[in-house]
Amino acid sequence: MEEKSVLVEELAFFESIKGKLLASNKDQYVLIKGNNLVGTFTTFEEAYKVGVEKFGNVPFLIKQVIEKEQVHRIPALTFGLGRAPI
Repeated sequence: MEEKSVLVEELAFFESIKGKLLASNKDQYVLIKGNNLVGTFTTFEEAYKVGVEKFGNVPFLIKQVIEKEQVHRIPALTFGLGRAPI
């Protein structure tokens, strides 16, 4: 049996409720564990603190509710220049 990637379930759940979240919690941060919306928070730090308190040192998803996510590109990594010779 193939092992599921970490947070796949959480990301799928987030995408399934994103429309509702945009209507009521835009720009806030959500804490998701499995198929459960644990809560919404005004800062990443608040969401992280609650996640660690509730679940400990295990994977959980914290995601900002925004319409379109920014893609960050780092040219050195894109072109394989991130490795310096030793």
